Amino acid sequence: MSDSKPLDSSIRDSVIMVDVHQHVTVVAEDKASEVDLGFSMRMDDNQPEPQIPVDLFAIRPDTKGPKSIGVLLILGAIVLFFQAYGDVGLHFSEDLSNEEVELILEVPNSQGDGSTELTVEQYQTFHDAARDSGGYALRGFGLIAASLLLFVGGIMLLFLNGLGAKLSLAGAVIGLVTGITGSLLVKGAADTHLVGVLLFTYEVYSYLCGVCMVMCAGMAALPLINARARMALYPENRVVLEQE
Repeated sequence: MSDSKPLDSSIRDSVIMVDVHQHVTVVAEDKASEVDLGFSMRMDDNQPEPQIPVDLFAIRPDTKGPKSIGVLLILGAIVLFFQAYGDVGLHFSEDLSNEEVELILEVPNSQGDGSTELTVEQYQTFHDAARDSGGYALRGFGLIAASLLLFVGGIMLLFLNGLGAKLSLAGAVIGLVTGITGSLLVKGAADTHLVGVLLFTYEVYSYLCGVCMVMCAGMAALPLINARARMALYPENRVVLEQE
């Protein structure tokens, strides 16, 4: 009998320990179930289905892009006009003064080793050949027409007029054709009468003129290619989606 008492007490102790452990678990679960999450969910069968807006994925007009391009075209037209004015002046100048020629030749002659220095007479001969070829006149008058079209087209783009993009594109194409052709004519005269650094300068200038006019043509064509910009220029062609 003495052995059974310790055994019974150990059994009761273990049962009490299990009961205590279970009680703590239940209390913890009760506390967790009483936590307020701050919201409640309710399912209603009569609730209408959410409607997706009709113009959620619609393309909206972009008014800033054409205006920014218009400002750039206006600035480019001003620079182009001064270059064209210089070419027209060279076309109507039969002979340059010695002071002007010496000023032009000062930097190129200082960069060589002395073997390719140009004289005033050699540059005058080049000037006469370039003027007689029509390169100055073609490039000058062509760039004047291009600058005027770019300027007017840029102003019209500021007011979101679609005609401005077309005028600017036409001006850029005219400037591209006349600028490159005139530069090639002037370069032909330079190949015959010039040497050294000045000859390389006229060659680079012909390429630079073409690159600038291609950039102007690309900017002028952007409002016509981009869908959002085209909607801003032509609002009457906007597509409206209707939901039945």
